Amino acid sequence: MAKFTDKISNLINTQIPEFVLQEHPKFVEFLKSYYTFMESAEISVTSVQSTDGLQLESEINTDTSTLILDASRLDTDRTQLDNGDKVILESSTYGKFTRGETITGQTSKATSVILKEELSNGKLYITAQNKFIEGEILVGANSNAQAVLGDYKANPVNNIQELLNFRDPDKVVSNFLTKFRNEFLNTIPETLDSNLDKRNLIKNIKSVYRAKGTSAGHQIFFRMLFGLTSETIYPRENMLRVSDGKWTTNKVLRTIQGVNLTGDTSLLIGRTITGQTSGATALVEAVSKFQIGANEVTEFTLNEDTIVGTFVTGEEIRGTESDTAATFIKATSTGIPGTITISNDGIYSNENDNVTITGGGTDSLITVEAVGNGGITDFIIDNGGTGYAIGDNLVFNNANTSGGGATAAVSLVNGGLQVEGSTEDHITLEDATIIGDPYTGNKVVQESGTGNGASVFVHGDEIGKVLGLKIVEPGAEYNQSPSPPTLSIPGYMILKDISGSFVADLTATSVDSSSSTITATTGTFDSTRQLLKFSSATGTFQAGRVITLSNGASATIAKVDQATATVNVVAIADTAGTFVNQDGHISDDAMRIQDSLYYQDFSYVIKVGRVINDWRDSFKKTMHTAGFYFTGQVNIESQISAQISQPVDGIISGISESPIFGVIGQLFSTIFGRRLGTTDDGTTLRSNPELGADPDFNDSTMSPFSTGTRDITLRRHMTIKLSQRSTLYNITSRGDSYLRGFAYGGPTMKSLDMYTNPFSTSNMYSGTHTLAQTTAIAGSINGTNKYISPMKMVNWADHRVTGFSDTDIDGERFTIAEYNISQMKQPITIPTEIIVSAPATEFSLTSIKFDTISTTFDIT
Repeated sequence: MAKFTDKISNLINTQIPEFVLQEHPKFVEFLKSYYTFMESAEISVTSVQSTDGLQLESEINTDTSTLILDASRLDTDRTQLDNGDKVILESSTYGKFTRGETITGQTSKATSVILKEELSNGKLYITAQNKFIEGEILVGANSNAQAVLGDYKANPVNNIQELLNFRDPDKVVSNFLTKFRNEFLNTIPETLDSNLDKRNLIKNIKSVYRAKGTSAGHQIFFRMLFGLTSETIYPRENMLRVSDGKWTTNKVLRTIQGVNLTGDTSLLIGRTITGQTSGATALVEAVSKFQIGANEVTEFTLNEDTIVGTFVTGEEIRGTESDTAATFIKATSTGIPGTITISNDGIYSNENDNVTITGGGTDSLITVEAVGNGGITDFIIDNGGTGYAIGDNLVFNNANTSGGGATAAVSLVNGGLQVEGSTEDHITLEDATIIGDPYTGNKVVQESGTGNGASVFVHGDEIGKVLGLKIVEPGAEYNQSPSPPTLSIPGYMILKDISGSFVADLTATSVDSSSSTITATTGTFDSTRQLLKFSSATGTFQAGRVITLSNGASATIAKVDQATATVNVVAIADTAGTFVNQDGHISDDAMRIQDSLYYQDFSYVIKVGRVINDWRDSFKKTMHTAGFYFTGQVNIESQISAQISQPVDGIISGISESPIFGVIGQLFSTIFGRRLGTTDDGTTLRSNPELGADPDFNDSTMSPFSTGTRDITLRRHMTIKLSQRSTLYNITSRGDSYLRGFAYGGPTMKSLDMYTNPFSTSNMYSGTHTLAQTTAIAGSINGTNKYISPMKMVNWADHRVTGFSDTDIDGERFTIAEYNISQMKQPITIPTEIIVSAPATEFSLTSIKFDTISTTFDIT
């Protein structure tokens, strides 16, 4: 509690000699009064709580005068300071500030004593106390009177004593805080959140300025300004950038626990492992276990920055569960494929082709990761056709090739004219005669007309070459010696002069230029391009050689180039790698193209529950960083006060009000529309359905919303299928079965219970219910009573059958038997239970009156 302890008036008794205290008490009292006067302060107060008073008795109940004290009579004991005060009851809740009582600030908890009250001018004179906060409520300890503190004016003595303290925000009077604001908070608005301690803000404003331009600084600013939580959004985080995806690979070491190698390897996460042969060490980031063949394999993911040395295959790997562990956890490193080297890139390979690895080890999976594209370098004429002319254009089929733009024309038809007796030489044109000739070549050929039937295939040396191989699964138990494993990449060849049927999984045989036999297993055959896939070749196929299948089919190899690669075996290898985010991916719906305003590197959005006009200027001066663009986004938050006031007892009337009426004002503040409608029911959606309207409660009150409008749109999204064969949901009534009329939900005949228990005391539709009320409620009842108005026969007769889509039954009255069909639809509303609360006996006179002859007051 804020309290002064250094006032001179409080020190009089300890500073004056003892004989003065004993022999001159009036003088001591004078000194105390003098310094109390000099140390006093003036405060202005507003919203003073009015006091209750004793009303004068009046026959016409229009005189509202109250009893007051009269200090003008000579024989009165009251002073002029009491003149005009009201006479109140001891049970009154509020009184008037009185001289000598202690007042307490409800926010600062500072206390002071009233020296004089001058409420007619809105002033109180108190002992000095500069810890009061402007705008807080002051409460009198004895009178319980309340008022709001306005201005505080200290006396000269106090100002001199506290002058040096005015440099401290914690000690300066609230009036002087504005000087601090002008000096340190010049860009911050005067009006801040009501819960903010301005003194504390002044002391910590340097930290706020240091956070300028940061998300944390923005949050502090809006909590300071509005008491709201803000969010800073950076559009650059959703901006599409080329190659912005984050790619990562891991270093993995695989081990197998054999005989005498024990311990739980999963306990080595976060621990250092050591190779006993190589002496290499590394920190384990993650551990996973799985089964490969008959072995349980442990894969360690290692921190690349902590790897020291080179682990080798087949060595013992050791580690401990903790620094104080007494035993080692042991395992043996196993070989896995490491670096792949492509020795020949081949042609016509496809991505994700499986590569066979042989030579020890199990379960490794390697695929073709990427293949190249290229232009056309050669043509393969399988059938020349007839009737073609030089200059005829070729039409390319580019389907599924990812290529385009190639053009070609016929340059030679029917062959060239040969010299008689020669098989090689042709008659050619001299060089000078073909200058400017649009045709390719210099051979003399025979003319021809329009052609057909030709079969021509294209070839490119760069098309489908293997650019990279990917280790999808390393497997286990591979060894570098005595020989490393070998890789077999599927090969492709273009065939011509085909005879027979080329199908998969047959043995293909050919010979090379040295007459060595080569075999392979056929794969798929693309008849459109005459492209044959093969694998497990025992040698190198050569173009121009005949290839024969085990089913008798044969062809000439037009183009072939087998891809080859090698791989070494290591203890630690890199995983295939993966993207850890979707940045840079065109398929990511959240990414946007840079627009140089919103989506750029130097922009941000402030999301807060206030419109930007309320804070733009002050934010720009205080927190905004030069060179950046910012905008605002309103964060809508719905808040409603759920506070329930305490019960209120009338001092004079004696009326007691229920606590729930403390929030009754919420019911009459705003009317919100909640009318439903569809897009085709003739209504139109209001332009601002989320905004309410002010109420107008009088006898002619109408809806504040226009007719023919709706606030919420219902959209149909349902499919109802009725079985024409199943009778599970059929309704049988009046001798017929109906597919409709079954109540899947809502009121049913079963809920009525009128067929089996029509007169039950628990049936709310029955006149025999324990709460049934068929006559008018008596006017002299007291307390709380419950009533139910039962159904009458005239009401039952008004109900009609609905929902059968059959005019023979729809609209008819219900039969007695139909009340026994439990799932049949019924349109009857459940009777309402009414609770009536009547107060006890009341007095009509709510004011206490006093006769001049029956009641007197004694001076106490």
